[in-house]
Amino acid sequence: MTKFKKIVSGTLAGCLMASALMMSAGAANVQTYIPSGTVQAAAQNTAQTRTAVKINPQSADIYAEGIPATFPSEDGKTVYTALSYNGSTYMPLRTVGRWMGKNISWDSASRTVFLSGTTEKSYPCADDDAYHQEGVKYVGATGTATLDKGVKVLVDGKQQTFKNQKGETIYPLFYRNSIYLPLRNIGELTGMDVTWYSAKAENDVNAIFLRMPLSDSKRAEMEAYATNLMKQLLDMRTDTQKFENCESAVKNGSYTDYVITDKAAAMAALDSIKRKAQTIRSGMTEQANPIRYYNSSLMNELDFLINNADTVMDRVKNGRVVVGSSNPDASVVDQTAVMFGADDTMLDCERMVRMLRQNMDRLF
Repeated sequence: MTKFKKIVSGTLAGCLMASALMMSAGAANVQTYIPSGTVQAAAQNTAQTRTAVKINPQSADIYAEGIPATFPSEDGKTVYTALSYNGSTYMPLRTVGRWMGKNISWDSASRTVFLSGTTEKSYPCADDDAYHQEGVKYVGATGTATLDKGVKVLVDGKQQTFKNQKGETIYPLFYRNSIYLPLRNIGELTGMDVTWYSAKAENDVNAIFLRMPLSDSKRAEMEAYATNLMKQLLDMRTDTQKFENCESAVKNGSYTDYVITDKAAAMAALDSIKRKAQTIRSGMTEQANPIRYYNSSLMNELDFLINNADTVMDRVKNGRVVVGSSNPDASVVDQTAVMFGADDTMLDCERMVRMLRQNMDRLF
């Protein structure tokens, strides 16, 4: 994953202090001191522009340039969520800076957020193992946030006015010591198209897709690439299903193991999976966003199958291969062998096609 780029923002105090305002955007603290003579006026102005509002969790999955989005703190130890208020989706300022490739700073005297300069753009990924480790704190979106009409947002010196789909002006929110900005407007500022997909069936999900525009020819090229992969992977999937069918339930004390018992059929399926994976992998090329992420995952998954097929065949031929068990001790299961009956490659190819078509309809 792309390394975190350090950005500077400030900390929001719960009230005005006698000598300073302090605001947080989930990063290093930056304090700007206000002359004592202006404190009373600043306090009055702040009170007039700040309103407590009820918020809700965002009900849609969010994808930025094909990557399932997440919203981590600078150190990655806290993961925030997008939130919904009055029909608009909001995202944390820190991730805004990363998507836009901008540094972030806060001036408490003028109550202004600055996004400026140029840093490497990055899109934190919800599937990254770093955000699923013990000790990571997850911040939901419930209760109330503070809507602040007095805060200005400047991008490279130009003040931004955010509007919803109805053309109404909307304002930044403050929640759990972080600044939140409207996602649709941020997408537009980055030059990305923003597409909303509504669930069409019981098991479907809502989604928001943000991506840089594609020319018709580029999209057709990517779709042909993905569709061809899907066809080849569906053919390989018949062999993964054959491998799965080689297992039988075998009692092992008080537990039940699912063991590869039809060894000849299993070895034939493994050999076919390896050969087809090699053919598919040799035809794959590096791809650009929005399908880069899943294309790279597919390459890694095929490499795994190719590199481990002979070893698993040897274990099937000469040993006892367990691909499932009621035993809570997971070490009894041969996880490498399990991957040869998994649908991981098909699922990633399906997701890649979804990114192109910007929908969540199941394809197989």
